[in-house]
Amino acid sequence: MTIFHVFVLSLIQGATEFLPVSSSAHLVLYNKFVIGLKNDLSLDIAMHIGSLLAVILLVSKPLKEHVNDVLIKNGVSKSVFFLSLATFPLVIMALFLEYARLLDLSRQLEIIAFSNLIFALLLLVSDRKPSQRKFSDITARDVLVIGIWQSFAAFPGTSRSGASITGARFLNYGRKEAIIISALLSIPAIVVSSGYIGIKFFSSSSKIDIDLIIYATMSSFIFSYLALKFFIKFGELFSFTPFVIYRLLLGLALLTALNL
Repeated sequence: MTIFHVFVLSLIQGATEFLPVSSSAHLVLYNKFVIGLKNDLSLDIAMHIGSLLAVILLVSKPLKEHVNDVLIKNGVSKSVFFLSLATFPLVIMALFLEYARLLDLSRQLEIIAFSNLIFALLLLVSDRKPSQRKFSDITARDVLVIGIWQSFAAFPGTSRSGASITGARFLNYGRKEAIIISALLSIPAIVVSSGYIGIKFFSSSSKIDIDLIIYATMSSFIFSYLALKFFIKFGELFSFTPFVIYRLLLGLALLTALNL
């Protein structure tokens, strides 16, 4: 794979990981229609690590105040439990698709198209809910409900960020709060998904190109950091309607292309 394709894939991963538009769907589409190859597992790991480093940096600096509010209220152990509880449904969903041999089926373009359409509409409906709750109000029930929403991200086109934000908005969290919740939940989700990809990679005969891995990690980190900072500011000022429109158009474009 050329350095140009690695750059574009890192841009796609970084720009879409935290936006409600499905990074996995965009990566699948680029690999299928532009490169003509399946995802490179080593690059997937590298790009996910880049996104993970970006959100950790944001949590430790710009989002530190919000995180500290929850840590002070609930304590470290309970906060870690919340993260684990929110990630559990996603793990169960991924394992179900894996052992039911439905993972490849879930990556069909029809599934990506319909996932975009359905979850775009759900995001639109949820975004009409009042913004009454703050991040520090979060409870175990809330994280479990949001985690169940997040679990549908096992289907490309759903968007982990979009699904978790939708769940948070249905629970009356404000837009910025929903984005912060989604960003924090991305930490264990990315760790788990990277571990899963890593197991698949090391059980295969794939080779590692160290230079491309380093480049992909750094590029994904930069784009992820910038995209998440932008999205948090966006959530303070605007609704999620532009993302809804984009996803509806993408879903309809895919269905149109499949019927040609």
